[in-house]
Amino acid sequence: MAKEPASERRRADTLIAQGRPAEAVPILRELVQSAPEEESLLLTLAWALHDSGRKEEAADCFERLLDRELSRGIFTGFAYDELVRLYREEMRWEKLLSVCERAVAAQPEDAGLLRTLGESYLAAEKSDAAAAVFEKLTVLETDVPGHWCGLGNARIAAGDPSGAEAAYLRAAELDPEDAPALFCRLADGCLRKGYPEQARPALLRCLALCPDEPLYRMALGDVLICLGKPDAAAETYAHAVALNPAAAGACWNRLGNGLAKAEQPLMAVEAFQKAVAAEPKNPRYLLRLAAAYAAAGLADASLAALRRMEAPCNSQGRCP
Repeated sequence: MAKEPASERRRADTLIAQGRPAEAVPILRELVQSAPEEESLLLTLAWALHDSGRKEEAADCFERLLDRELSRGIFTGFAYDELVRLYREEMRWEKLLSVCERAVAAQPEDAGLLRTLGESYLAAEKSDAAAAVFEKLTVLETDVPGHWCGLGNARIAAGDPSGAEAAYLRAAELDPEDAPALFCRLADGCLRKGYPEQARPALLRCLALCPDEPLYRMALGDVLICLGKPDAAAETYAHAVALNPAAAGACWNRLGNGLAKAEQPLMAVEAFQKAVAAEPKNPRYLLRLAAAYAAAGLADASLAALRRMEAPCNSQGRCP
């Protein structure tokens, strides 16, 4: 006796609602085979496969749905959105780029699709292609700060920090209220890509606009460490601490980590000592202090710091 498709669909939906998608998969496969033109069935199968952990098979279903949309010239974007999310999660860059490029080919003037393509090129480390996409976006929508930021990021990745600065300056002109955060983002991007000389003026722009923001002070200190100026970095961090004494421990700890990474163990010791003084009960700072002592060749001091972790603090919060 032939199974009734409507009844089978209800059975599959019930299994999915009960959290049993794997049991619904064979039912849905049969339904899709019997009615291949019914896209809602294929979509439900895709989700059942996805929720069963069979993401490769789910992606195949979403790809079939996307191909149908593109062939009709009616692009709703649902399958596209799911494929973008799935391929991003799994860092399958070539698959992601294929989806994005096909979508843009279907709607070449869609800013949202172009932005996702540009971001995907960046994720796949194809910086020149990303820059070309964001350049097109800045022509299509000249007054959108995010497009200029994307262009700046692509230029940093392509080894053009000066071009990135120009793009971020344009973004800041378009959104002056967010300018400090934009310049900080530029500085962070330059620093991560190995351009501390270009990161420094970006942070100075931040501080010119927000001189009392301790986070920008600390970021500048990090740049100064990379530039081989640890003393200036320590002064900058001291200013940040003065602006926000309640966060002194975290500030000095961050400085200590930066100095330790830059192989400045004695200066790192001093920074961690200040972190411990600010928060005597924080064992993490004592651990970092002990490690800094050890890196400086001060084994006895390192052992003493570790022992302090085992000793109780007195009623005033002071540890021996």
